[in-house]
Amino acid sequence: MRKLMFFTVEERIQRHNDLAAILPLGFMPSAARFPTNSNMHTTTRINHPINIFYQSKVLLRVIDAFVYVRFGKKDSMPQHAGDTNKWRRWANPSAQTVPLIEGVDPSPILLSKTDIQVKLKEYGAWIVTTSWMTFTGITDDQSQMADILLDNMRLTLDTLTRDVASGTASQTTASNGSGTVTFINKTDLDIIVTNLLSENTRMIKTQINAGTGQGTSPIRSSFIGITHVGQRTKLSQVSGFKNVSNYAQTGQIMEDEFGSTDDIRWLLTTNAPRTSTTTGYQSLIFGMEFFGTVKITGNSAAAPLIFTPKDRVGSPLQRFTTLGWLQNFAAQILNDNFGHVLVTTV
Repeated sequence: MRKLMFFTVEERIQRHNDLAAILPLGFMPSAARFPTNSNMHTTTRINHPINIFYQSKVLLRVIDAFVYVRFGKKDSMPQHAGDTNKWRRWANPSAQTVPLIEGVDPSPILLSKTDIQVKLKEYGAWIVTTSWMTFTGITDDQSQMADILLDNMRLTLDTLTRDVASGTASQTTASNGSGTVTFINKTDLDIIVTNLLSENTRMIKTQINAGTGQGTSPIRSSFIGITHVGQRTKLSQVSGFKNVSNYAQTGQIMEDEFGSTDDIRWLLTTNAPRTSTTTGYQSLIFGMEFFGTVKITGNSAAAPLIFTPKDRVGSPLQRFTTLGWLQNFAAQILNDNFGHVLVTTV
């Protein structure tokens, strides 16, 4: 059996020096193995032919939340039926409280109606790509361009709807805010809700029943409220506000929903109108069939993205392709009594 060997400090130093003495010329036991010299190949002398790596997964492209166009009454028109859509609403006759006289028929009553018309228009945008870019570029660029154009179409339709629903609705300026009277507040919101209910406005979202989760709450049947993300802090300070994290059933949370105040469930978007960064926020509160949207079926309405290949674009040398979107659309308020805008500040 071999015995273990132990060395004193002096013996260890001597063995280290002996090892250094037999190393090949140029090696240094306690420093860099090779001394730096001018004959070394570096990236300065021979640079890399490709020194950049392209991340094929592109950076996040920030877009607005498209919320307005979700809630309107959605209708369509057939092709070859003109460019104007008409809605009709019948009025309810008054209660007939006068007793009938025996043997005598009452006078006939007259019904009344209201017609609402809107003229459809076309909207669109397109881009031109050279055949050289298509030939030399990365193929994923084409799908990215298509996604950008489709989001541009969605933003256009949402903005057109917003300009009608929020831009032409009746409005009041908040006057009961705490500290500053024009802050969003429970009193002004309750007044709007009461007025909507007085007009028999139907709520859009049904009740969320109580659940078993700790700290959660049921949510009432609700109207929809849409406001700017800049109102987020002040909205959360409204008495009775509940964040979506406290909903009893999270499966019923809407996309872009922030929370609720009594009879209103709120969605936030940067596409909501405002006068400046601190003033004139327009919070839209509405119920069912407050506004409507309409398209003509077929053609661009069914397939809005249009690609024209190089052999059909009209270039003699086939040097271009085009990609764009085309959509016909119109939005219109159907009953101004079913919605209202509260103008606030932050």
